[in-house]
Amino acid sequence: MSFGPTWRHPLGGHLFSVFPWAHLMFSEQALIRWRSTFKTDGATRFSEVAGGLNRMTIAKFERLIADSPLQFASLELVPIKKLRPFHNRVTREFTTAVVRCRLIKRT
Repeated sequence: MSFGPTWRHPLGGHLFSVFPWAHLMFSEQALIRWRSTFKTDGATRFSEVAGGLNRMTIAKFERLIADSPLQFASLELVPIKKLRPFHNRVTREFTTAVVRCRLIKRT
């Protein structure tokens, strides 16, 4: 499976990422209020936006898998091309473009 961008990616807030990391700089309430100027679906939280916004981080994903009957057969964190030189274990939440993995049943 694969997914991205993750929540801490510069554009991880999808529509709410009006500029890089805007979704991390402003409160959910402020961004929902801004969104209500052009969307009238009544959403009051990120999770209520059509399609949902799950705020998935790499750490959260790893915890979900650890608590499941699955385990990683492989896990690849694909860095944002321009940030590749800065991509490491410490910066991975902010510099990963896509998470790719293969899951198998836990043995």
